[in-house]
Amino acid sequence: MSRILITGAGGGIARAIIPVLHELGHSLLLTTRSRTQELKTYLEEQEIKAAVKSADLTIDEDVEELFNWVNDQGGLDVLVNNAGIAHAAASWKLSAQEMEQLFQVNFFSAVRCSSKALALMRVQERGRIINISSVVAHKPSFGTSGYAATKSALEGYARGIAVDVANKGITANTIAYGYMEAGMLYDVPEPMLEEIKKTIPVGRFGDATQIGHTINYLINSPFTSGQTIHLNGGQWML
Repeated sequence: MSRILITGAGGGIARAIIPVLHELGHSLLLTTRSRTQELKTYLEEQEIKAAVKSADLTIDEDVEELFNWVNDQGGLDVLVNNAGIAHAAASWKLSAQEMEQLFQVNFFSAVRCSSKALALMRVQERGRIINISSVVAHKPSFGTSGYAATKSALEGYARGIAVDVANKGITANTIAYGYMEAGMLYDVPEPMLEEIKKTIPVGRFGDATQIGHTINYLINSPFTSGQTIHLNGGQWML
């Protein structure tokens, strides 16, 4: 089984991913910026064994310290870039500073972590980089231009990594998930939820645990690289 580092581990989507990967026998290293104690309590309640480290992934020194800790834990086989924030604003109201914050958390945190992870993976000549994107990168809704831009960048970044390290036994892929019964969806008003369902061909929201199973698939698929796996009920097509 693999040793997996998951960023953004304090969020709702991570809560759906973590139990799946734990049950499949993977060893979990989890990092969150500000929800460390909350995450530890959750893990204890669910009887999930995992190592937890707090880190602000927008700060180079924190990332350096995080990967020193990763090395102390025995290294890693898989990096899941899951850290992210949303900021809803019409494109003409989104300031450069707000866009920069979105990119720092959603994109550049993945760059910082991937750079460190790839240094380890290239030496061991194996590894997986898995970026967590969104259907919004392919089908934006009103007010999501900034978020969509960061997720589009993540997908292009994964494809570039896939080319760069293809000869080192390392793959890089992205999961573009849609509206799931978890995470940020809980903040959406009920009337809007019903309208969103109408845009999903399968007519319902997804089971977020499927993200965990898709991660496991990518871990065990050495011939799958440079791909964006759509996990959004076909919504990206319409």
